[in-house]
Amino acid sequence: MLKAICSFFFILSLYAIEASTLNAIALKNGCRLVQKPSAFYKTSSYSAKIEDWTILGIMDQNASIGWCSGPASKAPYVFVFELSEEYFIDKIHFNNNCPKQYPGICSKDVAVEYSVTSASSGFALLNNYTLQEFSDVTMDLSRVKARWIRLTVLSNYGNSQWTELMEFEAWGEFAGPAAGITDIDGVWSSNYDWVSFKKNAQGYQYGCYKWAQGEFFNAKNKRRVCTFDWKQKGDGQTGWCVLVVNKEGTHISGTWGIGKDTTTFGFWEFTKTQNSPYVCPNDEEVKAFPNGMQHKPAAKEVLIEVVIDVMDLQTQKHIAGNIELFTEKRYYTIPSGDGLYTANIVQSSFVVIKTNLLNYFPTIDTISLNTETEQTYLSLAVYVTKLAIGNNLILKNILFNKGSYALLPESGPELEIILTTLNQYPEMEIELSGHTDNLGDAKKNVELSEQRVMAVKQYLVKKGIASSRIQGVGYGGRYPIASNAGENTRKLNRRVELKIIKM
Repeated sequence: MLKAICSFFFILSLYAIEASTLNAIALKNGCRLVQKPSAFYKTSSYSAKIEDWTILGIMDQNASIGWCSGPASKAPYVFVFELSEEYFIDKIHFNNNCPKQYPGICSKDVAVEYSVTSASSGFALLNNYTLQEFSDVTMDLSRVKARWIRLTVLSNYGNSQWTELMEFEAWGEFAGPAAGITDIDGVWSSNYDWVSFKKNAQGYQYGCYKWAQGEFFNAKNKRRVCTFDWKQKGDGQTGWCVLVVNKEGTHISGTWGIGKDTTTFGFWEFTKTQNSPYVCPNDEEVKAFPNGMQHKPAAKEVLIEVVIDVMDLQTQKHIAGNIELFTEKRYYTIPSGDGLYTANIVQSSFVVIKTNLLNYFPTIDTISLNTETEQTYLSLAVYVTKLAIGNNLILKNILFNKGSYALLPESGPELEIILTTLNQYPEMEIELSGHTDNLGDAKKNVELSEQRVMAVKQYLVKKGIASSRIQGVGYGGRYPIASNAGENTRKLNRRVELKIIKM
């Protein structure tokens, strides 16, 4: 039988609902944002981590991941946090330790208000604060009762592009009695499609959800918190989730993670749509084991040690941050303070390595692995290009058939990276240049390279990028980057490049 995935100490330190004080606006405690300012990155509804510089970065209690405002946006930036129930708040905390390589980016003047009326009315001023740059400060308060907290960031220390705040916390105690969990039986809509919860005759809570044919089991309920283990028949993944039901029983918010890793988690939000639950695939299993589901031990997994150097293409210096790995069935996020990223991943036929480092052009690489020989080690270097005027990038995953300018489907991920970058930097303008090898008619090669550039430009324009932001030129075989003597090197000359001409 699978053991409960959340350890005692994890439950004690992160989810002990009867603890004397809690951070009421933490994701893990069921808080949700009902008014949101702009953010540098859009929050992914399906990620198994809270990404850097998204709106939820301010609520994850991870000092290395924070919120950053959207490009070209202006203060004030308003957050309204809806707590799962009323709290008596007696302490607030600001983490303003922003990256020092971006001068003036830290938040400066902020206002904090609270309400027990609604998300849009009844607010009283708690205080105005001037935060110090690169500071981490906790402030004691005269206790106030709150269900909604409004944080307004009024200014920063002079950066004209971005404003950042790493964490905001409001600590206190529950204002109401220790009521039991509200009945959650029924169907809920969520960021992972529908979810159905139900109980058997013995009161055992379980359920299922549409995403990857998922099932809940090993339920543990306390106060308004419900913890589950989950498994997914569609992809073989297993993991944990901790869900908090709001006071009214109409909304659930919480966190989830893969396997036994409780340091990295995604968010899960639910809104109830009907009281009658769906039929679930695990109904029969629950009947057979009414007091808890039985499972066979998982087969021993073969692990591969992955070591990845991420370096600036021009300076050859290592770049710290977080990168992501994807395999057939697993997702990993790997942090590094020195640019050397290491992890043990479950054996797979391939691994996708994705970087999205602040102020660098995102990259995506797919590496094939040998599953027949039980490969146990993978080492490689990934070079990233700084987002700066004049820098040039070879788009190695923009692909065409020989002699054609029709984009192949495999070009999709690279095209989406370009699109995302242009959306994040609305002032950026680029030049796309097309290149061929030296075989065939030189004039036709120039024409083909121009057509390929136009195909990329048309894709981006159809996705909403202004045509004026993209220049295009075709050079044919005029500028090779490798020998044209043999096919192995000649194919490197058939490429599209991107150059930044304005930021």
